[in-house]
Amino acid sequence: MPPTPTLTPLPYQVVNAFAPTPHAGNQASVVLFPAGDPRSTDERYLQAVAADFNLAETAYLVPVDAEAEVPVYSLRWFTPAEEVPLCGHATLASAQVLFGLHPAASELAFETRWRGTLRAHREGELVRLDLPIADVQPNTDVRLGAVVASALGFDEKDILRIGVYDYGGPSPVVQLKPEVDLGKLVFDRSKLEDKIPAILVVTQLAGTTGDGALKANARVFDPILEDPEDPVTGSAWATLTGYYLTGLGREDAQRAVGDRRLEDVPIDAHQLSKRGGGMTCRLVDGRAHLVGRGWRTHRGELEVLST
Repeated sequence: MPPTPTLTPLPYQVVNAFAPTPHAGNQASVVLFPAGDPRSTDERYLQAVAADFNLAETAYLVPVDAEAEVPVYSLRWFTPAEEVPLCGHATLASAQVLFGLHPAASELAFETRWRGTLRAHREGELVRLDLPIADVQPNTDVRLGAVVASALGFDEKDILRIGVYDYGGPSPVVQLKPEVDLGKLVFDRSKLEDKIPAILVVTQLAGTTGDGALKANARVFDPILEDPEDPVTGSAWATLTGYYLTGLGREDAQRAVGDRRLEDVPIDAHQLSKRGGGMTCRLVDGRAHLVGRGWRTHRGELEVLST
């Protein structure tokens, strides 16, 4: 019988991801396990620690082949309430941490439970993520527009279209007219929490930037969380990259950029939450490449606690 491994304190870092300034963006805690640590597969432990951090997501890293030219780690994401299938900002935070531990590496690989192998690339002080794009289908629930309009306090006539994709459950993408002041809408959780199984993405186009990028805004809500608005949501922006450049929102995006080939146009993405944040999104070989910055705010150790 193999000996029981000796447990040691676990290093962690907290990173503000997709943040234009140090105190913006979305916070994620990143916990690094040694290989073979039994806590890395203990679901109750992982969930309890995520609840202790009480941030939007906690990322857990376990080395698979850390000495390779492209270091490989397994990666899982937990909110304070549950494990999620994909989290962009916690992946960027994880890459920020690991690039600090692997200064010679220009690329990282993450093995995930539900989204295959994800890759991160170093671009100076920025990180570029390669993420899958969820397929957004036309909405068939005729009641959904009125429900979302009531929860956010806008006129249902301001909705251009609604799509739905799978993010651990049906998740609406609601595209609004450009003239709606999306940042000032006030969310009323009580009108939505039992009607949206997963998350709600509300988005709009806002013209183009001076260098020709397509400008887009979004806000993202998860009604089951204590704070229902997510500050910056990389997985949602991966989905919106496909939505605007090849999917349901393509015609609106094409009108905005004129006769340029839409698949070659970058998206200047802004999440209009209280903390705020953003990134640049591109479509590359059917996947979303998101470029943003992370800022480490603090680090420490998780003690070994007996129960």
